[in-house]
Amino acid sequence: MGVYDPQIGVGTSGTRPALGRNYATNAATAGRVLTSQGDNLPPTWTAPAPGVVPVAQTLFVDAVNFGAVPTGTLAAPFQTIQQAINQAVVNGWLAVQIIVAPATYADPVAIPIALQTVVIGTWNSLGAILGGDITIASLAAGWADLTLRGVMVTAATITTDNPAVQDLSLALIDVDCAATITAFNLTLMQRTTMQSGAVTVGGGLVATFDGWSWARHLQMSPVFTVGAIYTRNLWDAGHGTFATTVTVNGVAVGATAFVALPVPAYVRADDRVAVQVADPAVQDFLVGVHGVNAASVVVWLTNLSRVSTNFADDVLLLVHHETMIADT
Repeated sequence: MGVYDPQIGVGTSGTRPALGRNYATNAATAGRVLTSQGDNLPPTWTAPAPGVVPVAQTLFVDAVNFGAVPTGTLAAPFQTIQQAINQAVVNGWLAVQIIVAPATYADPVAIPIALQTVVIGTWNSLGAILGGDITIASLAAGWADLTLRGVMVTAATITTDNPAVQDLSLALIDVDCAATITAFNLTLMQRTTMQSGAVTVGGGLVATFDGWSWARHLQMSPVFTVGAIYTRNLWDAGHGTFATTVTVNGVAVGATAFVALPVPAYVRADDRVAVQVADPAVQDFLVGVHGVNAASVVVWLTNLSRVSTNFADDVLLLVHHETMIADT
C-alpha cells in the first residue's frame, strides 16, 4: 500500500507540474488565500488582491470596523468611500455600488470620469451620515449618474466637477439631504426624501417627486434656480393634509361669507382641496371649498343657526397635488 503524502503541490509556471512540494511556512488565516511564491518556494497564506471578490461590482465601507487589510469585501471593508471609489477605478469598472455601514463619513468624495454610475447606500436601517462634499466628473457628451440611498447628507455640496458644462442625474431614495446641488443640466429624482438644500442649474432641470417628497419639498421650500426649462413630475396622487381655522365675524343667520385661509408653501393654484370640520358635533354652520389660489384656499361658510354670528372653527384640509406646473 502506498503512503499518503499530505504535502501541498503548487504549480507555479503555467501547466508545468509542481516544482515545490512544501508546507506553507505561515499559519492558515481565515479570509486569506494560499499563494505561490515561485518555483521551488513554499506557498504562503496572503490577503487576496483588493477587489478580486466583488459581489456584483459591490464594495463595502465601514468607517469604524474596517479591515486591517481592506479589500472592499464584507469581511474586510474599506475605511472611506473614496477608497472604494479608487478601487472600482483600479478594477476597470464603469459602475459600482458602495454599501456603507452606520457611521459618519466626513471625508470628501471625488468621483472620476472613469465611473459613469455610482450608487452609495447603507446595509441596514440605521443609516449613515455623508459629511464630505461630493464631486462628480461627467462625460464630455453625457451624464454622470449618482444614486444615494438610505443616508443623511450633511455635506455642503453635491456638484459636477464643472457645473458650467457638466450634467448630472441624481437619485435620492430615503435620504435627508441638506447639500446644495449644482450641475449644468440636472435630472433629480426624489423618493421618500427631504431635500432642504438649494438646487442651482445653469441649463434645464427635470425633477421627479413621489407624494411624500413633494409634500416635504413644499414644507422645506428649498430654492431652485434654473437657467432654462424646469419640468416637474409627480409619481402618485400626492395627497397631504393641513390643519387650520376658519375665522370670520358678523355672519348673520342664513347668510354666507367667503373666507381665504392662508396655506403658505403648501398649496398651489392647480391643487384640488376638500374640507372637513374638526368637530363634527358642531352643526350650526356649513362650510365648503370655493377655490384655490397660490398659498391660500377660499372656503364659503353659511351660518345656519349661530346667534353670535362669529366663527373661529377648526377644519382639516385634504390637499390633492394634481398637476406639476413650472415655477415662475
